[in-house]
Amino acid sequence: MIECREHPRIPVELQVLFSTIGNTDIREGTMFDISAGGCAVTSAAPVNPGTGVKLLIRATDLGSPITVHSAAVRWASHGEFGVEFLNLTELDRSRLRRFLHVATPRSAPQN
Repeated sequence: MIECREHPRIPVELQVLFSTIGNTDIREGTMFDISAGGCAVTSAAPVNPGTGVKLLIRATDLGSPITVHSAAVRWASHGEFGVEFLNLTELDRSRLRRFLHVATPRSAPQN
C-alpha cells in the first residue's frame, strides 16, 4: 500500500521539547521526520492520539527554534508519535519553510 501524503516528509534528527496542552511539564524527544504539515517524534514520555501539544523545535541551522503553538497527536506507537501542526505564527511558519528548504535532500548530479 502506498501512502499519499499532502506534504513530503524529510528525514531529520532534531531535539524537540514539548508539553501537552494544560500541562506545564516540559518533555524531551527526538524528531525523526518533518514536513510542512507535521512531524514524527520518538520520546520516552507516553503521549496519546488526540492529545494537544506545543512544540519547540531546536533547528540549529536556523539559529532560533521553531515554536508550534498548537499541534495534535494523530498516532502513537512504541515510543513514537506523529503530530499535525495546527497553529504557527507567520514568523515560525517562515522559519519552518526555510528549514525544510535547507534540509531537503538534494539528488546527486548525474555523470
